[in-house]
Amino acid sequence: MGVYVNPRGETKENFLISNGIMVDYSFKWVDVPEGCLPVVLIDNGMFTAAVIAYSSCEFDQCVSDITQVHTIYIVAIKDLLLVSKLADYI
Repeated sequence: MGVYVNPRGETKENFLISNGIMVDYSFKWVDVPEGCLPVVLIDNGMFTAAVIAYSSCEFDQCVSDITQVHTIYIVAIKDLLLVSKLADYI
């Protein structure tokens, strides 16, 4: 995992709530709308990480560990480019 949401002036959680749409655990990579990417908010206990799943493999890695608490958001790529290094990966 390598691309993370890091907004300035707000938390990653607030960014996702304001700019994303939460989806349930049954969400699959094939369901990603055009112009968007899934962001998986992972709670590691001491901190959270908002991982941008820029490929199906990345998405599968993010959601495969059922021991980690995670929430999935769908966010427009144009918004993600403003708060991450996503441009280096796509």
